[in-house]
Amino acid sequence: MGKSYLYLLLSLSFYVSLLVLNSQLEFSGFNYLTAQCRRFADAMIFAIPILFLYKRRFLFPYIILVNAYLLSNIWYYRNYGTLMPITSYTMIDNLEGLGPSIWNSIQWIDLWIVFPSIAFLLYYNKFMRLFSCGDCRINVKLLAGSVLVVFMIEVPSYILHKPTEYAHPYGLYRNEIIRAYRQFGFINYWIYEVEYLRGCTTEEKMYATKFMETLKQKKPVTPLIEDHKKNLILILVESLQSWPINLLVDGKEITPCLNSLTKEGDVLYFSKVLPQVKGGRSADAQLLLNTGLLPIETGATASLYATHEYPSLPKALAVHGYTSISFLCDDKAYWNQEATTKSYGFEKLYDHMAKGELMVKADENLFKYSVPILEKEQQPFYAQLVTMSGHDAIKTDFQSQFDNLKLENVLVKYNLIITEYVDRCIGEFIKTLKKDGLYEKSIIVITGDHDAMSYNRYEGREKCELSDRYVPLFILNSPLKTKCDKVIGQSDIYPSLLDIMGADDYYFRGLGESIFRNQSDCAVYHTGENAGRCQEDSIIRKKKEMWKLSDILIRMNYFKSCVER
Repeated sequence: MGKSYLYLLLSLSFYVSLLVLNSQLEFSGFNYLTAQCRRFADAMIFAIPILFLYKRRFLFPYIILVNAYLLSNIWYYRNYGTLMPITSYTMIDNLEGLGPSIWNSIQWIDLWIVFPSIAFLLYYNKFMRLFSCGDCRINVKLLAGSVLVVFMIEVPSYILHKPTEYAHPYGLYRNEIIRAYRQFGFINYWIYEVEYLRGCTTEEKMYATKFMETLKQKKPVTPLIEDHKKNLILILVESLQSWPINLLVDGKEITPCLNSLTKEGDVLYFSKVLPQVKGGRSADAQLLLNTGLLPIETGATASLYATHEYPSLPKALAVHGYTSISFLCDDKAYWNQEATTKSYGFEKLYDHMAKGELMVKADENLFKYSVPILEKEQQPFYAQLVTMSGHDAIKTDFQSQFDNLKLENVLVKYNLIITEYVDRCIGEFIKTLKKDGLYEKSIIVITGDHDAMSYNRYEGREKCELSDRYVPLFILNSPLKTKCDKVIGQSDIYPSLLDIMGADDYYFRGLGESIFRNQSDCAVYHTGENAGRCQEDSIIRKKKEMWKLSDILIRMNYFKSCVER
């Protein structure tokens, strides 16, 4: 029994684990035979360390680490619908408070991912004594042969196709992560991310610079309002979607506070806001709202480029005498928010506003303890409050009118109960603002950061349409009016806020369209799909191009040169 035998056995073990993982990724339309070849190439690469780590104290931890990597990807997929970016593994602080999310992601079938490795470890532990000392040497021929096989499987796609084509790993990973993984596997995913992190090409920099110069040459926008000096309070609500608003379940309202706001004459309510976050999730929402930029194509912007220079709403308002403050329920290290808060131009940051309360009950304390701070703050100010309670659909001890509700999907029921609680917290916060006199002096914006429990899950449908993902946008005390029946993207909120705050003269108005300036009733998702009345191909092309442009602008740190000039 030699190293060749053990290497093949471990490769087969990892191959079976990868098959189980792949069965949980809901995607079809790829070449099955070539995908299986690449799957085995992944397994061979995972198994190569056995040629070096022949001692149990080294080999066993490595195999455990590989299984942890596979499990983290399937759990991440169940939460966010994509693979876990490599850069996210560097953000250890994000694990704090995510226990419920991880727990809800675990399924019995996950045992079959780790079972092949467990069987191998038991076998190896029992028969290791049969190895001779010669078996401990590295088998150079086996190593070279394995590398050659992997090389022959992977390289043709790179040399026979252009990087922009779907038959090339870069082309497919750039657009459809899951489909690309099913076709090309982990090895190509790693290569793509490493290649992606090298920075921008000269051609990309020239493209982005030329595009931005064209934008600068446009005529200055006409101000829509005079400088009013009202405060801006932005409530970024974790996982709040549009579908529960004004929905009756067994004749009962889920969100009575938000429902009442939709009926008030001085409130603008957009129910069809397409979320445009990607790998950074909630952090991407802060990027979109505060900078008007779209997220990078892969990875988390807050992790990779947190210290880059950004144009922003806080910086635009600072010119008009505003102080900007950010309130977080969690630790400032989560999603690298300490760094992004500074880069976005916030002057003050208050974290741990949950005051030690469980994540699901964090919002109550966030609103309770932020008000005294706002009361003492010099006006005008811009305050961003990032909620947390809606993060997970979990069982709680909340007293709810939906406690006895019978639904096939119990997670939907839990989501309704938590949404009911979050709505109540927002309602109490608005009452307090009115009592303290801050309400009349402020423009209040309420919006969701991203979709989580999409509408199709409530209705029991398998397929998730873009309309199932919509998040809401409320603007209270808006000095401007507009029609609210259009589909807009999250990137459209930033230029809209510049308009209503009288900061429309800021040098960067974002890559979206203001809802107050002939918004096109069209939004493009990160997959390239579009929602709304996207009747003109030129509009769709332009909005798709904004994704490409934003990605390059962030990676090349374009706005640093703007500041330096």
